Amino acid sequence: MLFFRNKLWREEALFFALLPDISFLLIMAYVLLGTPMDVGWWGAMQTIPPIYKQFYFFMHSFVAVGIAAIIIWRLRPKLLPALSGWFLHICMDIPVHDGEFATHFLYPIFPNVYIESSLSWTDYRVLGITYLLLLNFMIYSLWRERKKHRMGDEWKTDWLDKIHILFGKLYSKIPAPVPIPQVQLAGSLINKKLTSTANAARGYFQRTPDKLSGEDQNSPGQGED
Repeated sequence: MLFFRNKLWREEALFFALLPDISFLLIMAYVLLGTPMDVGWWGAMQTIPPIYKQFYFFMHSFVAVGIAAIIIWRLRPKLLPALSGWFLHICMDIPVHDGEFATHFLYPIFPNVYIESSLSWTDYRVLGITYLLLLNFMIYSLWRERKKHRMGDEWKTDWLDKIHILFGKLYSKIPAPVPIPQVQLAGSLINKKLTSTANAARGYFQRTPDKLSGEDQNSPGQGED
């Protein structure tokens, strides 16, 4: 979360970065709770319903990120920068996931497009390098924040500040959601219909006395003997 030190996006970016792996947690729940203990992981994978894997592929797809971006832009545009946490998650998974859980990053439009990598996140060397990089980033982030606080006004804008400024500029350029034309059209038709109905009723009551006969106008309420 080094790139999301801004409080406006930090917690939200963490949420979106972890969101794709909810699909893997569902698979783990099925393996642990939905199959006998003696079948093992690969035995459970042979009996797992296809919907589990389809959901996993979709949550690790740029198509899902695009759909989420459209929904967030319509409902809460301020969260759009934080959505890049989901995008970065997929980018990091592409080179270290292969085989049955390869990252189908264009699913479901192109369901068979993925990169068959020789690296795997289960390899202890890949895990060691990953955790080492995360630890270095965390130490650097804490050191940078303390140094920035200590220097105060003497602090010079660095590369990370420039990234934050760039995100701020992108956010300021986010257009407001465009109203749906169909809703406006339906509203105008309803108003037009109500106005025409009211005018017609008003004209009817204004013309009614003119249509009465002279005898009826002189003797209202009197009928024939």
